[in-house]
Amino acid sequence: MAREPSPTVSRRRLAAELRRLREDAQKTGTQVAQVLDGSSSKISRMEKAQVIAHKDDVALLADFYDVSPSARAALLALAEESEGKGWWEAFGDSLNESYMSYIGLEAGADSMLTWQNVTVPGLLQTVDYARSVIGLGHSLSAIPPAEVERLVRVRMRRQQMLEGPSPLVVNALIDESVLHRRFGTPEVMRDQLRHILEVAQLPNVSVRIVPLDGPHGPLTHAFVLLKFPSREGLDSMHEDLVYFEHATGAVFEERYAETYRVEQLFRQMSADALSEEDSLKLLGELGR
Repeated sequence: MAREPSPTVSRRRLAAELRRLREDAQKTGTQVAQVLDGSSSKISRMEKAQVIAHKDDVALLADFYDVSPSARAALLALAEESEGKGWWEAFGDSLNESYMSYIGLEAGADSMLTWQNVTVPGLLQTVDYARSVIGLGHSLSAIPPAEVERLVRVRMRRQQMLEGPSPLVVNALIDESVLHRRFGTPEVMRDQLRHILEVAQLPNVSVRIVPLDGPHGPLTHAFVLLKFPSREGLDSMHEDLVYFEHATGAVFEERYAETYRVEQLFRQMSADALSEEDSLKLLGELGR
């Protein structure tokens, strides 16, 4: 049994397929728009996943492009999934656009490579640690307490992907400095380190620490590299994607040359990390 499909990923995959079919048929946006009795701008937005390609429109386009029955079925399935609602949309008034997009993409990924050098990866955070990070543990935080709590709820909801059907596979590299950088009280930090140790027991989660006193190759800002599953008749549901988060927003990188470079960088940093066994030992010692 697989996880529920992500509307965000299905929408993007459908958009890519519609663009490919139009280009293969050597049709212009204006020509295709006539089939839907719409405008070329509507076709452009559909092919960029800026608007939902509804099932009726996709059925007309599948006929127009004369696709095979199996391809038609795959397109209609994507259209139906695209019209769904992700759980994160209920929190839309508290999430910025880039974070909303990230959650939708993460929900459709099957594995993740992440490097974190400031905070514990979000999927491994406890409630109290997340509350301290999001609110910066300060009574004068710019984020109202009610909003902090909503954002904490979002972070905890994301963590459900670590268990259940088809759990997300997580390979996390954490700089040792993160384990010493306190958010919240000493008790919050101790519980957080113990929690990492507990979650790392899951068969789909690998945590390794890059030690402060060891050799260091090229380091970089924190990132998440998402990889996506394949589906019969569609190959990969999405190309690899890198998410770089910074203080005022986030950047998505989908170009193959860049995602390949980041993955190789992750492999290089992995060579400098402690083994899983030694990493868990260190977490246990610091969490006492």
